[in-house]
Amino acid sequence: MTTFRTEQELEVGIDLHRVIAEISGNAMLHGMLCGILDKCQHYVWTELLWLDEWKIARNEHAEIVEAICAGDAARAGTLARAHVRGSRDNVLRLLQAKSDYQSFLAKAS
Repeated sequence: MTTFRTEQELEVGIDLHRVIAEISGNAMLHGMLCGILDKCQHYVWTELLWLDEWKIARNEHAEIVEAICAGDAARAGTLARAHVRGSRDNVLRLLQAKSDYQSFLAKAS
């Protein structure tokens, strides 16, 4: 179970993605990202909490924001891509674990 503070931190972390997409000026990117986050928020929260990735994500967010504030678009882009890839890999691991568990249950019954 999460604490209220943890839930708030997770929401801020998710919102950071929305803000970065919005300030990019790319309306299509912003719309697509918001749609993905809305549909996948359960998996993102599970990734961060169950896999205990929140501290890592928080540090990655801080590095990305620092690069943006410093005007270092190349570094911000590199960090953002690595962050998204890591999250994607974790979510895929969760989906595979869910599928494996469902297969196990189906065979057991």
